[in-house]
Amino acid sequence: MKLFKTYIPYLAVGAVAFVFAILSEWNDDAIAYSFYIPGSGEDESFTPIATLRDIWESQINHYSNSNGRFVAHFIVQIFCGLLSKPWFAVINAFAWMALVFCITRFSNNAKDFRTSSLAAILAILLFFTLPFTPPFQINYVWTACALLIWLRCFFSQKKETSVGLVLLMIFSFLTGEMHEGFSIPAGGALLYCLAMRRGRFTCKEWCLSLSFAAGALTSIFAPGNFWRMSQHRAVEGSLLNTFEQLPALIWFPAVFLIIFLFHNKGHLKEFLSQPRMRFLIVMAATSLVFNLFLKNFGRGIIPYDLCFVLLSVGCVAGKRTDTGLLAAGTAVAIAVMAFQAFNIHMQNLKTRTIFREYDRSESGTIYLKDNLFLFNRTETAQRRNTYTNRLRQKNPSKPFLVIYPEVMKDMDCLKDTNAVIKVGDQSWVCIRSASCPRDFVVEKTILPSAISRKMQPRVLDFSSGSDIFLDSTSNYSSVLYVNVRPYIKADVIIE
Repeated sequence: MKLFKTYIPYLAVGAVAFVFAILSEWNDDAIAYSFYIPGSGEDESFTPIATLRDIWESQINHYSNSNGRFVAHFIVQIFCGLLSKPWFAVINAFAWMALVFCITRFSNNAKDFRTSSLAAILAILLFFTLPFTPPFQINYVWTACALLIWLRCFFSQKKETSVGLVLLMIFSFLTGEMHEGFSIPAGGALLYCLAMRRGRFTCKEWCLSLSFAAGALTSIFAPGNFWRMSQHRAVEGSLLNTFEQLPALIWFPAVFLIIFLFHNKGHLKEFLSQPRMRFLIVMAATSLVFNLFLKNFGRGIIPYDLCFVLLSVGCVAGKRTDTGLLAAGTAVAIAVMAFQAFNIHMQNLKTRTIFREYDRSESGTIYLKDNLFLFNRTETAQRRNTYTNRLRQKNPSKPFLVIYPEVMKDMDCLKDTNAVIKVGDQSWVCIRSASCPRDFVVEKTILPSAISRKMQPRVLDFSSGSDIFLDSTSNYSSVLYVNVRPYIKADVIIE
């Protein structure tokens, strides 16, 4: 009975993950990966994935032109192109159960309800805000699970047969290739391990390390990654953006310190002297440096946060997890799940509305209610081709999809003119004339009014750069500007 109770958190997380995945409408990247990805110079009109050979050729093109995560995206295209949502929901539920199990066993090796509950809570806090569609779940949840299985094999003292070692080497290569955001930090920690042991690895450790490194290098040096980095550098934000995101780096370290102090009353240095814990600290540090270099603090810091999740579970080893701490963590986890349920509802509503209105539209132009238009605003603008291709399967002559906020529906501004249309409290659509273009300038003032300091004005970018490009015709171009900083008041004017 006690052993069964230990598995309740695993089953609960798996059940919720199944429900969220089955309720989530596939949109955005999930639609894009259901089509063949063309290579350079190939026809850009996408063809639906029909066979494993289509996926293989598609991922070769993707590897060359966009992204080095061949293994992860091969699996993504299997689900998006060949299998259905129920298949993904079931397998993803098992992936979530395996993830929580691996977090518990790698850090703690405990078999009690409280420890598995703590692992489940922290996994929810870290991963549950991701969309429950194949591209996001496989790239992050499945990759994290694969990495933890690999780390457990690496640190295991169990001797392997020749066949078992070969299979582990194949698994190591595939794991290293899945996601550079995980493999680079793990690789940095492996180098630290090698240095601390003065190059003395066992045969098994050498085999697993070199296989993992080969997979990681295959992913990192993909030609598509260099293209992605050039694009990222072209549109990256200011230094202010980087500093704004720094608080995201302290949440999970703070959680770790709170849990540690609740259960250890000091001796932090002694705890971190354990080989696995030192490995996690170096892995977190490598991830931090990597993301500081890229100025990427969104999903890029998930591997960094994962290290502190593992440290948090590890520091309660051999101890009874505090009841109050578990209760507070459960409340926060429920709030995170409620937040994600709301996001899924809004995204489903938006996706269904886009398909319905686009199906009815003869011109291809549709108008969304302002709140739907602004929800996940980058996806509104950047993924129109995926919706276009999906609807063109039914009607090949369908015009290209154009999405505008409802406030513009009856306006006469979509002609050769310059105009600013407010679509939210701090959101504007800017229309620029093709024949007599004017500059659109963002003026910003730091709040509160007692400070009232004006920032340097900025001209909006109508070339699909740092601002959200919407549409371009022979008469006009349009972009969306949204001020997301609550301590700044912005306004857009035409010069």
